[in-house]
Amino acid sequence: MTKTKRDPAKIKKILEKRGYKGGNPPKGKEIHHIIPIAEGGKDTPKNIRVISKSKHKQIHKNRRERGEI
Repeated sequence: MTKTKRDPAKIKKILEKRGYKGGNPPKGKEIHHIIPIAEGGKDTPKNIRVISKSKHKQIHKNRRERGEI
């Protein structure tokens, strides 16, 4: 596994281009990396999506149960 860091400035820029004020997701939403940073994913528009906090939590719970993380 490759471990790199998220780039908050890059993420902010992506979200601003998508119309999120201040480059932040709305209340109750979070950013999610489709391919996790720890697995070589990058801070790119194709790899970042904005989803609800509960859905984000469920995605990671499912991945843990499958032994993916």
